[in-house]
Amino acid sequence: MKNSIRFSLIYVGVLAALFAVYFTSRVFEKEMTEQLKRDLRETVHLVSVAYNHLDSLPLFASDSLRITLIDASGNILYDSDAEAAKMENHKNRPEVVTAFSNGFGEDFRYSVTVNANEFYCAERLNDGNVLRLSRQQASLHEAFSKTMPYLISLLLAIILAAILLAFVLGRFFVRPIQRLAQNLGQPELMDDESVYPEIAPLVKTIREQNRELQQTVEQLSNEKLKTEQMRDEFTANASHELKTPLTSISGYAELIENGMAKPEDVKGFAGKIHKEANRLLSIANDIMTLSKLDASETSLDLKESVSLEKVALSCIEELSLAASKKKVRMAFDSKSDEEISGNSRLLFEMFYNLIDNAIRYTEEGGSVLVQVEGKNFIVKDTGIGIPEENQPRIFERFYRVDKSRSKATGGTGLGLAIVKHIAEVHGANIVLHSKVGVGTEIRVQFP
Repeated sequence: MKNSIRFSLIYVGVLAALFAVYFTSRVFEKEMTEQLKRDLRETVHLVSVAYNHLDSLPLFASDSLRITLIDASGNILYDSDAEAAKMENHKNRPEVVTAFSNGFGEDFRYSVTVNANEFYCAERLNDGNVLRLSRQQASLHEAFSKTMPYLISLLLAIILAAILLAFVLGRFFVRPIQRLAQNLGQPELMDDESVYPEIAPLVKTIREQNRELQQTVEQLSNEKLKTEQMRDEFTANASHELKTPLTSISGYAELIENGMAKPEDVKGFAGKIHKEANRLLSIANDIMTLSKLDASETSLDLKESVSLEKVALSCIEELSLAASKKKVRMAFDSKSDEEISGNSRLLFEMFYNLIDNAIRYTEEGGSVLVQVEGKNFIVKDTGIGIPEENQPRIFERFYRVDKSRSKATGGTGLGLAIVKHIAEVHGANIVLHSKVGVGTEIRVQFP
C-alpha cells in the first residue's frame, strides 16, 4: 500500500511537471513571437521617421536587424545583408504589396537571400519608396533556448519534489494519525478548529515552508526592486518624451489637412512640425545610442590611442556655429596633448554632449571654456547653474532640472546619461561643480 501511494503520487507529479513545462514553453514562445513582431513594427516606424536619405540606413542596421529599401517598381535600392544589384525584384512580396497599397504590411516566410525564416515589416515612405525591416526567426529561437535551462531545472525540481513528497505522504498515511501527532509533539495545533488534527503536523510544515519561501522572495524582490523601478521609469519617460512631439506634429498636421489653418499660418505650422520632428529624431537617436552602448559594452574596442586635444577641437569646430547663433563666446585651453586608450567615436560623443549642454544653458553674452589638462577634460560655462539638490540626479536618463527650459533649448534629457555611460566604459570619473546664477564646471578624469 505504501509503495502504491508513493508511485501514484510520483506519476501525478511527473505528469503535472511535464504539462506545466510544456504549456509554459508554448505560452512563452507565443509571447516572444508577438513581442518580436511588436518590436519590429515600432522599429520600422522609428527608422522611417529618422530616415532622410539612403546613406543613413546603414546606421540602423545590425547583425539581427536587416534593412531593405525598395522603389516603386520593386527594385532593391539598398539591403544591409546582400548586394542590392544582385537581388531579384520584390514588387510581388506580400508585405511590399500591402505597404504600397495600405501604407504598412508584414509577413513571415523563408528568405532565399539569407537562407532563413524571417519576420518582415514594411512601411511606405513619403518619397514613394518602401522601407522594409526583418529579423530572422533564429533570434527568437536563440531567446527561447536561453530559457530552456530554467524550464529543465523547473521540471527536475518538480519531479524531485514529487518524489520527496510521495515518500513523506506515504509514510504519514500508513502511520496512525493520532500517534503521528503525539510523536511530533505539537498538541497546540489540535485546538485549531480550522485544521483537522490528523493533518496538523503536515499543515505546520507547509506553513513553515511558505514562510521561508516568502522571506526568500521578499529578499530577492528587495534586491531587484531598484533595478525594476529604474526600468519602469525609463520606459514611462521614453514613452512620454516620444508622445509629446508626435502629438504636436499630429495636431498641426490635422489643422493643415482639414483646412482649418489660415494661409498665412501654414508656414508657421510647418516650421513647428519641422522643429518637433527634429526633436523626435534627436530623442530616437539618443535612445538608440544608449541601447547600442548597453548591448555592445563588453565588445567595444577601447585600445585606440586617442588625443584628447584633437577630439576636443573637433567638437568645438562642430559647435562653433551653434555658439555664434546664441552669441556665446567659446574658448579653448590645452596644457598638454595627452593620449589615452579608448574609443575615439565614443569620446567625441561624450565631449560633444558636454559642450553642447554648456552652450544650451548659457545665456546670450555668456562664455564656455573647454580645457584639456593632462588626462582631464573640463568644460566650464557661465550659465544658469544647477541647484545643489538636483545635482546627484542630472546624469539619470530623461531627468531634467527645469523641464520647460530643457525642451525649449531642444534637449532630449539623454545627453548627460550618454556622457555617464561612456565615462563608465572608459573607467573615467566625472566631477561636477555648479552654482545657480554663476555657472557649471564638469571635469572628466581619465585613468
